[in-house]
Amino acid sequence: MLIYLLNKTPFEGVKNLILNEIIFFDIKLNLDHYDALICTSKNALIALEKNKIPLNLDMQIYTIGDSTACFAKQLGFKNIKIAKKSYANEFFKEFKEELKNKKCLYLRAKNIASSLNLDLKNSGINLDEMIVYENIFKSSNEILIHPSVFIFTSALSVENFLKNYSLHEDDIIISIGNSTAKKLLNFKNLFVCKKQSIEECVALAKKLAFKTPF
Repeated sequence: MLIYLLNKTPFEGVKNLILNEIIFFDIKLNLDHYDALICTSKNALIALEKNKIPLNLDMQIYTIGDSTACFAKQLGFKNIKIAKKSYANEFFKEFKEELKNKKCLYLRAKNIASSLNLDLKNSGINLDEMIVYENIFKSSNEILIHPSVFIFTSALSVENFLKNYSLHEDDIIISIGNSTAKKLLNFKNLFVCKKQSIEECVALAKKLAFKTPF
């Protein structure tokens, strides 16, 4: 079976299906005003880089996902904490007490699937938010083959896919996490990856692709 990945990250034996475009906003920011930086996507850090924001490399960075943490390290940040579980609600539970004594900045997309920002504020955390990028729909004329394995890496990737295509009953669907899976509950053959990682999703897809179709 063919494997489609709704993400631009290249993998051998996987076809990338790009139905989105990231738009970065022009921002001005002084990171010295904050004790902690919250980034749930690598795109938030890319926005800092694109806007040539002076980096406070000693500030505490809180991330979701290994890729975001690795990129923060590449930029030179020294104090990086990664949530044990790659879900916004688990991030909140893990760090809410630790963040209460800090002035925090959450760099985020225009549209987010979780309520992390509200949860943090409602728990009394001193939090500023800054919208630094937007993920917008990009149509495609590519003809898809069914049945195939489809890997969805965000709730928005599901929404963008369904604007352009439909899933067939015998397709296999892989979701990177629970928030994304909520958009796919009406479809059969849905698998939620145990670890919120594109690499893990692809590994699962390759296992399922060589099994007997449902």
